[in-house]
Amino acid sequence: MFNYFYKRPYTLYAIIAGFFIMGIVALITLPKNLFPDANPPQVIVITNVPGATAQVAANTVSKPIEQEISRLGLVTDVSSVNVANFSIVKADFGYKKDLNAAAVDVANALSIAKGKLPSNVNPAIYTAGDFTLPVDVISLSPKNSDINIADISKIAESFIKPYLLSNPEIGNVEVFGGYESAVNIEVDPFKAKRYHVNFESISKAIQVLNKDMPIGFVKGENSFYTITFYGEKDEIEKIKNIHILPNVRLKDVADVVWGYKKRTSGYIGNAKPAIALAIQRAPGGSVLDVSKAARAEMKKLEAQYPNIKFEISDTQRNLIELANSNMLDALRDAIIFTLIVVLFFLGNFRAIIAAGLSIPMVFFATMAVIWLTGGELNIVIYTAIILALGMLTDDAVVVLENVERHLNELKEDLETAIIKGTKEVIAPVFAGTISTIAIIFPLMFIGGFPEKIFKPLIFTLIIALVISFFISITFIPQLLKVLYKNGFRKTKVELWFDKAYNNSIGRLVEPYVNVIKFSNGKRKVLRRLALTVGVVVLLAVSMGSIMPTIGKDAMPPMDTGIIKAQIAFSANETVNSAEKKVAPFLTWLHTQDWADKSSVAFGTEPGVLSLGSGNLPSEATITINCVDRFHRKLTMWEIEDILRDKLSELEGLKRNDVFDFGATALSSVKAPLVVRLKSPVVDGLTDKTHQVSAAIASIKGLTSVSTSWDKDVSEIVLDIDENKALSYGLTPYQIAMQIPVKGQVVGLNANLQSMNTQYVRLYLKGKFSQNEQTLRLLPIQSKFGEIPLESLAKISKQLTYAKIERDKMLYSVDVSGYRAKRPITHLTDDADAALSNIKNLKDVVVTQEGDIQTINDSFGRMMKAIALGIVLLLMVLIAIYKSVKMGFIMILVLPLSLIGAAWGMLLFHKPSCMPSLLGILLLFGIIIKNAVLLIDFYQHHRASGETPFESAIESVRVRFRPVLMTAFGTIAGMIPIALEHAVGLERLSPLADVAIGGLLIGTLLTLIYVPIYAYSVDT
Repeated sequence: MFNYFYKRPYTLYAIIAGFFIMGIVALITLPKNLFPDANPPQVIVITNVPGATAQVAANTVSKPIEQEISRLGLVTDVSSVNVANFSIVKADFGYKKDLNAAAVDVANALSIAKGKLPSNVNPAIYTAGDFTLPVDVISLSPKNSDINIADISKIAESFIKPYLLSNPEIGNVEVFGGYESAVNIEVDPFKAKRYHVNFESISKAIQVLNKDMPIGFVKGENSFYTITFYGEKDEIEKIKNIHILPNVRLKDVADVVWGYKKRTSGYIGNAKPAIALAIQRAPGGSVLDVSKAARAEMKKLEAQYPNIKFEISDTQRNLIELANSNMLDALRDAIIFTLIVVLFFLGNFRAIIAAGLSIPMVFFATMAVIWLTGGELNIVIYTAIILALGMLTDDAVVVLENVERHLNELKEDLETAIIKGTKEVIAPVFAGTISTIAIIFPLMFIGGFPEKIFKPLIFTLIIALVISFFISITFIPQLLKVLYKNGFRKTKVELWFDKAYNNSIGRLVEPYVNVIKFSNGKRKVLRRLALTVGVVVLLAVSMGSIMPTIGKDAMPPMDTGIIKAQIAFSANETVNSAEKKVAPFLTWLHTQDWADKSSVAFGTEPGVLSLGSGNLPSEATITINCVDRFHRKLTMWEIEDILRDKLSELEGLKRNDVFDFGATALSSVKAPLVVRLKSPVVDGLTDKTHQVSAAIASIKGLTSVSTSWDKDVSEIVLDIDENKALSYGLTPYQIAMQIPVKGQVVGLNANLQSMNTQYVRLYLKGKFSQNEQTLRLLPIQSKFGEIPLESLAKISKQLTYAKIERDKMLYSVDVSGYRAKRPITHLTDDADAALSNIKNLKDVVVTQEGDIQTINDSFGRMMKAIALGIVLLLMVLIAIYKSVKMGFIMILVLPLSLIGAAWGMLLFHKPSCMPSLLGILLLFGIIIKNAVLLIDFYQHHRASGETPFESAIESVRVRFRPVLMTAFGTIAGMIPIALEHAVGLERLSPLADVAIGGLLIGTLLTLIYVPIYAYSVDT
């Protein structure tokens, strides 16, 4: 390769220029996200079950669907959330399952389950993943009194949503906020009694109304849609005039209005009641591209609908733009820090020029390869490039140094020095590159969450290392022709740096040589044994004392500036009352200088996954976008404490969970700490959660504890006396049909092409739909006349379940605990201790389902990757150096770097986590590269006839400066990551903390133990 490109410089320049241009294009056009998509495939089945309680939905709909889905291949979990009128079944699949294939499998399972479901239900299938999270939430609210929210809901669903979906950049749009359009018929039971009309006859009359009745909007001359209804005076009158009996019309016994379904959901955007448009990307799509497209369309819509206020109430865009900008700044800082280290160690401006030119070449060539392979840009990709900086400069500097040695010491001419000097180091540079790749390569294929999150990093790092090797042996020799054409004497400034190095770090060479000499003195076996035992004891003490102290996390918490709150009032509350209670908090929120946007979603709507899925009408998910952490004084966790205290002042608040966006490694994990109780029987299950909740509430580090559902909503129970009903000629079904309190659909009004189908819903009018006492007086029609309902049935109140959850075919209740920063393993250990003191949990299954599940799975996978990486590395080293002994020597020094790694995590206050394990792999890769260069020079001196001991001494003298330069150059490059100079780097900073600590200690120990063991075993 060297000879080919050395003789063809213009071919080389053309290749470099091509990749450079592609890299610039890639940097501009590549999709940009915060992190790689890492959630496993999930398919959700949502079934609308009109009039069903949570228990009815669970028993009649969720159970049969769960049973069939559980039979599918690669299903990791099947769970369900059941609330009044809804069944939501979630199927989680393994990463090996394609999302579309999973959806097809679920559809097939549903076709089998359908025979066991009620005849009036129609399950709908939805796919979910990272793409489900809204890119932007656009809040639509009235600007003036000419329009109301119900009208905006109709416009959003019928006009704005289809318009936005016509843009190819936008993956999906979900409309949320209640006010579902419907023709409401409120029946007055006294009037019905007067005309001898029963509800069944009303229902039958409505069901045969004209299906082509137009109800819609008309476009006015001022280019926006006015709120004029075709049906307001004409078709609604037709419905009013429907004959229930030959001489009785509908309007005689009921009020007919075109309004909206009684609300079980609602939305407040930026403290204003609104309708939400959740903009979503397609799977694998770019957040920034979708957001730009949606906001461009939003500006057009603002002109089209001047009476509607369009606002962004929640967004990922600001976070991702800031993170990508921060990472470029961090990359710039890392390059500057690295070049300063190179200048200090080498005192050579030529080395700075060589490194300074090779870094952007490697960067843009790496960008080009990512672009060609269909990748994206995110924090993980940038981190990989920053991590590679130290190794990139090392390759270029090794070539430059060796060429200088040929010029200076061997007095060769420039051409000869470049050719011989480069060829001489190709083997060790290649060996170092291959060794580093070998140890990190297995991480790309370990499966699960670690592979999804770290595969892009490893792939990018390998690309950068390969390109760096290519640049160092092709471009650097061509560059040296120019740099040394006028000689190789150093300037005064370079000589000053040389002197500074020699008077500081350079003085450490002799102490290192003296340690090696000490190992070869009298009783040398005992001396070497003492050195070995001493460092092993230090390693054992460091790992044994520090690791339990720092604990474990899947991923460390990060200050993204996005805060979530899950709040709940009494299950008996309505959306309207819950909205009123939250309003003062939102007013206060928007007076705070750290608050930017707010989004509040109440309840659940069919087919909407991004907002409120699974919430009761009295439950709300609040999302607060704060000013970024570089422009506010308070940390996100301090703000969370303030929010928690302020929310606790709300009247009747039963749940108050405030936590950071990304509180768990996977969005499918409910909370950092989850204690799940499961039983085949629902009764009595929630009683045990009260004990569990009380037991874990006092755990240090938890900010809140809540249960997922309880037996806490009042319901009116009708115990119909069947004998008495039959004596009046009535069946229980006929009685039930005369109590339309659930707003069931009794007919459909079709639409113009512009408007969606309008439901016709039947309600009891006024007080009869409000409470138990008035319901007692409801007149029931019979062949003997009207009879009060209380004469046919006992009417009573009892507590029931507003929500029921199931998991793995059992009823399940979660007790969730949220934290600030305390490591997960400490929380789960304390939770296990607390649970062991509860006596009566033997008849239920109790499991820990929080982040600990991710930790156990991911750590197991990553430890296997480290073990496999070391085995591959050993094989590579033995093959390269044709010596089993030398291969083992280089491997044996790797654990010594863990001493510094452990202390690095402790000093930086970071837990052991997936990034720190990755840091250990990278640390091993850098340490082995230095060990390779030491062994290479050792063998070079042995080949020249020197003794093993003399060769060990000389390898340290010759390689001391470049080895330390590589270590400190890499450390300098990692400083921006360790100091978390970018939003989101909190997640990856443990990687740098481990590498910095490990390199400081590991490099110093490598320079001692590799030469000692090398000459000790060399016979």
